[in-house]
Amino acid sequence: MTDQQPADTSTEIDTTDKSKSKYGKTKVFLYIAMGLSAWGDRMWNFAVGIYFISLNRDNLQSVALNGVAINLAVILFGGAIGDWIDRNQRLPALRKALYFQNLSVSVMAVLVVIALYNQSWLPSYWMLIIQGILIGIGMIAQLSSVACKVSISKDWVVALYGSDRQNLANTNATLRRIDLISGVLAPILTGAVMAFTSRWLSAVLIAGWNVVSLCFELLLYTRVYRYAHDVLSNKISAAKSNEKLTEKREGPIKKFFSSLHGLGTYASLSVFLPGLSLALLYLTVLSFDSVTRAYVIEQGLSEVFLGLLNGLGSIIGIIGTLVYPIFVKRLGLVRTGVIGFWSEFSMLILCLLSLFVHGTSFIPFEKFTAVSCHSYDTYSNSTNAISISMHIPCSNSKLSVLLLVIGITLNRFGLWIADLTVSQLQQERVPEKIRGRIGGTQHSLNQLFDLIRYTLIICLPHMPQFGYHICLSVLSVFTASLIYTIWSCSTASQLVPPAADIEMSEKNADLAGHYETELGEKLNYIDNEEDKV
Repeated sequence: MTDQQPADTSTEIDTTDKSKSKYGKTKVFLYIAMGLSAWGDRMWNFAVGIYFISLNRDNLQSVALNGVAINLAVILFGGAIGDWIDRNQRLPALRKALYFQNLSVSVMAVLVVIALYNQSWLPSYWMLIIQGILIGIGMIAQLSSVACKVSISKDWVVALYGSDRQNLANTNATLRRIDLISGVLAPILTGAVMAFTSRWLSAVLIAGWNVVSLCFELLLYTRVYRYAHDVLSNKISAAKSNEKLTEKREGPIKKFFSSLHGLGTYASLSVFLPGLSLALLYLTVLSFDSVTRAYVIEQGLSEVFLGLLNGLGSIIGIIGTLVYPIFVKRLGLVRTGVIGFWSEFSMLILCLLSLFVHGTSFIPFEKFTAVSCHSYDTYSNSTNAISISMHIPCSNSKLSVLLLVIGITLNRFGLWIADLTVSQLQQERVPEKIRGRIGGTQHSLNQLFDLIRYTLIICLPHMPQFGYHICLSVLSVFTASLIYTIWSCSTASQLVPPAADIEMSEKNADLAGHYETELGEKLNYIDNEEDKV
């Protein structure tokens, strides 16, 4: 069996057309809701690193500690969140996650307003306490965000549009495009507010947005659920028995090991290696995350210019989402991923070159590439004058940091093609009853590599040491590209039929039967017990 989509029969075409028309309205509501959520996420993600730098200007450790705490939370509880999504009704689970996510970000933004507005007279220990509270609430917000993303992208979208590969590819690409458009506009707005007014005022904007957005998101997702009630109300859950479910609820410590259970299940799937390749992309500082933004700002780029570059990177990513469905249609899903991974790696070579050009602050090459500058201070008294020469690396050139941000900007094209490919592979080839578990485990795996990155930043936090992180990042992306390419040439890439070959419901039934034997779990319809078929 090949990765190419086979020709459909007339019956399959009719079924697909009916499905598209029946759930066409749900796409509009889904797109609007995801746009509201993405805008709030992009504003906060752009600003949080700058806020921590504003509260602690000495180094990047506070930014890195925040990243470590958030990643640890996802690693420990990602699998448990996935299981929770699998075992609960779709709409109530999503509503709870939305409440926690939006309100947590609003509370954090209010704390930032208090800290920045009163920074001049607040004692230093109060600043540390506020940063600790921000990190704690940020963990809750991140876990809630994972729950929302897994629920929508790994479950709702597949249930609604998964019976046709091209329809699923178009939907995934559109959702990613909405996220990237938010990535164009939200950082520019936030950066402009920071530059032309104040940083605490930008936090007020973020807090207000999340409160208003929560109301609209709840309304829109409810409308989607009602329009597609016949599909979304029938959910297959992984449950051995009511007694064993009760035992799991009585033992909360077992939830710490849900990620390990999910990882074992994930490793048995044919899409594990693509998922590992995707996770390796998180072992990189070569993105516009909080640490890299803080580093670039310290190298002399303004918040507005950085916001514009972030937006340009999102535009290039949008171009990637536009060509992604075309690649899938003409080349097949698996080969599209090969193009995505290697396109990303090729652009990151510019970031590697930035370590060797004029203006670099990377310690091993600083003395060879940066022209020595000397500042002379003259002290005089009644008898003589003393001139003191201080050797300082010349920092006037911006060539190194410009090469860095250009490479980061251009690699967005391949990054989002690779991301969309792996996401759709998981959507098509993971049975419904363990979608949440696998989705949560993928997030845990992603954050594990992200945690390693933040740990390395804590160990090497100074600006001249940032080049070591750039080298490791390029190596990580190369490894990910190599792993995916090897997998694409193996028989594992063709083990499970693509969703376009058969109806998604039939595919899930076949896959569920296979994993019921393997996992020793039975099927339950949990959303609507009275309507189960």
